[in-house]
Amino acid sequence: MNDISSTILTNEEGKAKYDTALKNLLSNKQFLSRILKRFTHEFKDASLSDIENKYIENNDIAVSGKMVGRNLTNIEGINIEDKTLNEGNVFYDIMFKASYPDYTGKYIGLYINIEIQNSYRRGYPIEKRGMYYAARRFGSQLKSITKETDYASLEKVYSVWICMGDDLPDREADTATLYRTDKHDIIGNIDRKREYYDMMNVIILRINDRVKSEDKVLELLRVLCSNALGKEEKLSELKSLGIRLSDEIKKVVGSMCNLSELVEKRGIDKGIEQGENRFKELTGLLLKENKLSELKRATEDREYLHRLYNKYNLL
Repeated sequence: MNDISSTILTNEEGKAKYDTALKNLLSNKQFLSRILKRFTHEFKDASLSDIENKYIENNDIAVSGKMVGRNLTNIEGINIEDKTLNEGNVFYDIMFKASYPDYTGKYIGLYINIEIQNSYRRGYPIEKRGMYYAARRFGSQLKSITKETDYASLEKVYSVWICMGDDLPDREADTATLYRTDKHDIIGNIDRKREYYDMMNVIILRINDRVKSEDKVLELLRVLCSNALGKEEKLSELKSLGIRLSDEIKKVVGSMCNLSELVEKRGIDKGIEQGENRFKELTGLLLKENKLSELKRATEDREYLHRLYNKYNLL
């Protein structure tokens, strides 16, 4: 067993380590710059090089890898956690700042939150959670409200949700949707700069391993997040999509693939073990009731076996 997998004690720990590795990889400026250029209007005309080297602020990319302690809420200048007295704490996967020049040449700042969702169907609309995260980040910029509060200092927030996983329907895969605050004149027509009111945007990106994307950036994210690709195949596809393969990227991709294989194997092993134990329990119950014919049929008919599991509450 390799070094990284030997440190994993449980399947849940393996998944947590995988998620942390993915967040660390996604926080690389090469990936962040492509997300900004493709899905935000502020950076659509900027070059990837400028976004990566000029507009994403240095030393201000915070990644939530482990649970942050109560007094360790600030990492390299960016809060990874928002606290309030009356609401629960919010831990952001990735949070960073970027700035872009407006038509006067003045630089305008933005907060960008990236969230990675392994499960798409959580029993609530992901759009509402996205709006809540954006609102928490937006509101947390003002620590207190007084008569002297400078509301002009508020900066726009993007909350980008990368939704993936087996429960994401194929019909929704390879899609991207923007939800934003907008202006609609009810009576008359008033001109206002967009940056005055377009302050909270949520972007939902949907990918899965079964649907290859026609969009280059969505395909890049699909490859990056894929559980089906091995290390060499993933690195090869990332390179073909324009990613510079640094030693750090190669190392993290290798770790992710090792972890993915380990989690999958342990999941299969656990399923086999659970199936064997369930069948042993059913066999004991049927023998106790002297139902030998039902036991024989259960070994030959999978559907009948499943009905017996339901009957004896073994599922």
